[in-house]
Amino acid sequence: MILLRFLLITLLVTVTLTGCKKNNSTTPVPTTNSQTELLVANNWLISRVTTPEGQSISTNRLNLATQVLNQLDMQFRSDNTVRAIDHTSKQIINGGTWTLAPDSKSIDVDVNGFKGNFPIVELSRTKLTLRQRAPVDGKDADINLEFAPSI
Repeated sequence: MILLRFLLITLLVTVTLTGCKKNNSTTPVPTTNSQTELLVANNWLISRVTTPEGQSISTNRLNLATQVLNQLDMQFRSDNTVRAIDHTSKQIINGGTWTLAPDSKSIDVDVNGFKGNFPIVELSRTKLTLRQRAPVDGKDADINLEFAPSI
C-alpha cells in the first residue's frame, strides 16, 4: 500500500512538473485559468513513458513505483484536490492537493507520501506530459510521463 501511494504521488508530481512549450506569435501565453481548465477537463491515464527526446521506455526498465502509475487515472479537480483512481476498480487509491506555479509551467503536488514540483512539458485537451526524475534501469534519469484522457 505504501509503494502504491508512492507511485501515485510520483505520478502526480510528474504531471505537475512538466513545463509548457514556449509561446510564439500564434500561441497564446498560458494562464493559470487556461491551464487549470485543461487539467480538470479529463481524468488522465499514462499512455507511455519516454526519454526527454521522445524515445519510448519499456515498462520493465522502470521502477515499481513508476510502473504502478500505469494502473491509475489521475483526476485534477477544480478545488485543487487531486485523486489517484484505480483504472480497473475505480476506487480512490490516494489523494492530496495540486497548485499551478505562477508562470503556469509547472505543478506543485502534495499527496500523502509524495510532494514535489513537476515541469509541464505539454498540456492540451488531448495530452498531458510531465517531466519527472525516476530510476530507469536502476539509475536516476529524466523521463516524460505522457498522459491521455482516460475513457
